[in-house]
Amino acid sequence: MSGYAFVRQGVKPFLIVVLVLLFVIYIYFSREAAIFATNSESSNDTTASQRVEAQANISATKPDTSLLADESAEQGSEANDSREFIIKNAPKWRFDGVFIDHFTELKQRAKQGDAEANYLIAQNLKYCFNAPLDAEALEATLAESYEFSDAGDTQNRVLEKYEYCEGVDLATRRSFYRYLAMAAEQGSAFAQQTFAGLTPEFYMKSQFPEKLSRAEFIKNRDGFKERKTVFLEQAAKQGSEQALMSLASMYYSEQVGEHSAAKAYAINRLIMEITQNNDVYNRYAWFEQRQYPTLSDEELSIANNLFDQWLLQIKQNGTLYLKH
Repeated sequence: MSGYAFVRQGVKPFLIVVLVLLFVIYIYFSREAAIFATNSESSNDTTASQRVEAQANISATKPDTSLLADESAEQGSEANDSREFIIKNAPKWRFDGVFIDHFTELKQRAKQGDAEANYLIAQNLKYCFNAPLDAEALEATLAESYEFSDAGDTQNRVLEKYEYCEGVDLATRRSFYRYLAMAAEQGSAFAQQTFAGLTPEFYMKSQFPEKLSRAEFIKNRDGFKERKTVFLEQAAKQGSEQALMSLASMYYSEQVGEHSAAKAYAINRLIMEITQNNDVYNRYAWFEQRQYPTLSDEELSIANNLFDQWLLQIKQNGTLYLKH
């Protein structure tokens, strides 16, 4: 056998082994590639799934911006409503010096239909109503003050009032009610809410010094109570906290008209709605919670209707007369 033939015979087995190894390597890498591709797809699917889930979670926990916008707009509207209210402060009614020096000018203004002038006159004459009329009355009042523990302070107040009101006779002082009623009829909420501090007893004493028959007494007293209620309701609808408080008390004690319990409940809610004083709010919230279980369905319906109507009018008027 030649050397060349021997070499050819030796090469065949070697080529076979090489081919087998190449085939094995091919099979191995093909499987690895397939596994890698599968893992990559699985990883991609997992990542995609995680992204979808994360987006779902974000959607689930994300606030509803449209709802917040509506709520924000509503809150803004309420804040705007509050800012739109004009706080009305009562004019200073007491003057420097003595009242008589200002009386003539005020009466001229009142004759021209000036509601504030009528109000100022009424407040001053009402203040002067119980002041001593002359020196003799002053001495008697000062003598009585010695019985009080704060005699010195009491005497100073008596002297101050006497000097301020000197020169105004009793008949003029009694006319405070006429001026006050005129101012109230002219729409002055300050005058209207002042009726909260007038009792039927004081009205009868100040306006009817002479003795009346029982029928006349009842007629005039009840007429005053009706007029007082009308004026307080008008002031309440202008946002008078004092008028609302007075009405709530009057209705709760059943002094005025029908459905008084329902009206008292509605007005307690109105006070809670407009007041800027936390103590007042808490007090009337307690009243409201105490009243609620005692009202029938019909009374609650009446109360809710009254609350809505009056609150709308208060907002339309756009004024608040806060009690200080």
